[in-house]
Amino acid sequence: MTVNTGIRWTREEDERWAADFELELVLKYNPQKGLADQALSEVHEMVTETGRSARDLFDDPRQYAASVAAERIDEAHTSRVDLAGTTAGERFTGGLAMAGFSGVLLSATRWVRNGTWVDVSWATLTGVSVLAAAAVVACVAVALRTAGRVPAMRACIGAFAVGLAGGIAAASLLPRRELFSLPAPVLLAASAVVMVGAHCLPDGTADRWFAPAPGGDSEAWLRRLDGLLRGRHGMSAADARGHVTEARSHLGAAPELTAQGEFGDVEIYASRLADGPGRKRRAQRRRVLAVGLLAVLVVVAGSDELRSPDVASFRFWVPLLFLASCAADMVQVWRDVHRQKR
Repeated sequence: MTVNTGIRWTREEDERWAADFELELVLKYNPQKGLADQALSEVHEMVTETGRSARDLFDDPRQYAASVAAERIDEAHTSRVDLAGTTAGERFTGGLAMAGFSGVLLSATRWVRNGTWVDVSWATLTGVSVLAAAAVVACVAVALRTAGRVPAMRACIGAFAVGLAGGIAAASLLPRRELFSLPAPVLLAASAVVMVGAHCLPDGTADRWFAPAPGGDSEAWLRRLDGLLRGRHGMSAADARGHVTEARSHLGAAPELTAQGEFGDVEIYASRLADGPGRKRRAQRRRVLAVGLLAVLVVVAGSDELRSPDVASFRFWVPLLFLASCAADMVQVWRDVHRQKR
């Protein structure tokens, strides 16, 4: 049975073909939701009617995925996604779900190690609250980057840094005298609610939260173009500025023109400018930066365990495994770059 569909294939070779097609289409071309299922349903119908194999009818699954992507993935979809193929809403809900999942793991670990009741002091209450707020702000910042709202993203990054430093300072300086005790399952349930709530929140609703107000003059259109090129599509500030300057010069030559009337929808125009061979390099660079930042955060959070290793404790192995995963991811990116240069 093919992943994500209820289609049942009578021949094993057709099932393998369908799996290869779906994997290629979803991972390489980031189609709109439902397109892979729709295409596979059409393939299954043809295979059933003719009695021939999917490979006989549609040739190589990777080539067919490329043709489906070229014919049926429209610009309205591709212009809304970033270098990883996700929208601003998907970035926010995905980050929030991951934060909730991390809270579930930490709460469960605390429950297993220290028993049912958790002692709460001013230090833990303030520190955990500030760090939780910082995690939400970080999710908002990533979503704002995908939405192309670079100034707002920078403000959130500053708030995240302040919150992170404040949480660490609170945990270190505030009194540790017990205020009250809280059942560990309550913390686990609260984290689970965040995780499930983020999963159930429609991505389209979250997308609207981060979309800028419509309308505006040509200067607003050009500012939006700059933000989309730098935030959503990962262009350098110099390259984005060059495209904006070129568009502004074109409009300046004919004052009666407007940016919207001359270039059309700003998201589609930005997507066209960002398309090309440089897109994959920008995606790889952004991936390395994200993995590097994660590795730094893991080192900071697990510095005590890593400095005083107790190989019998899982608290030593968890950050070590995270760092090993980050290193493996960077090696994979390096191999991809090396293959491209051949």
